[in-house]
Amino acid sequence: MTREETKELLMIIQSTYPNYKSADKTVAINAWNVFLKDYSYTNVMNALKAFVLTDTSGFAPSVGQIIAMLDLKSEMNELTELQAWALVRKALNNGTYGAESEFDKLPEIVRKAVGTPDNLRGWAQMDIKSVENVAQSNFLRAYRTELSKAKTERKLPGDVKRNLLGEDNIKLLDNGV
Repeated sequence: MTREETKELLMIIQSTYPNYKSADKTVAINAWNVFLKDYSYTNVMNALKAFVLTDTSGFAPSVGQIIAMLDLKSEMNELTELQAWALVRKALNNGTYGAESEFDKLPEIVRKAVGTPDNLRGWAQMDIKSVENVAQSNFLRAYRTELSKAKTERKLPGDVKRNLLGEDNIKLLDNGV
């Protein structure tokens, strides 16, 4: 978003929420622009619209609430825990001899939760009760953790990720490590 688009966004927020007043409009525009500059104007306006239409508090949104609305679309496309486990469970059918190929077929976030093809192979060799209790429990916990990390990472702009994590760690994250 450009600074002018940010200015327009804040004017819409102020007209929608009459109690919203910033002490210094220039500072507010600059601050919001710093946080929203990596997003498209259209997407931010759609997020604002979604916020306004679902808001019952009567309070103007914060930058974080707008970004949360932007992230909502990505969250809606994520597999639920049970959907992810169903993919793993299906992969276990060929997991003893085809662990590597089955592992490679899984979505990236599910692969991260599984860990390695060897884990898939090990689970495939367990009895069904252990798979449904131990392996499933371990997988679901790991999957929740991976979803949480992915959600946080999606919200961070590239320059913040580079500053926080360093360039080498960004390359590892981009490669699924």
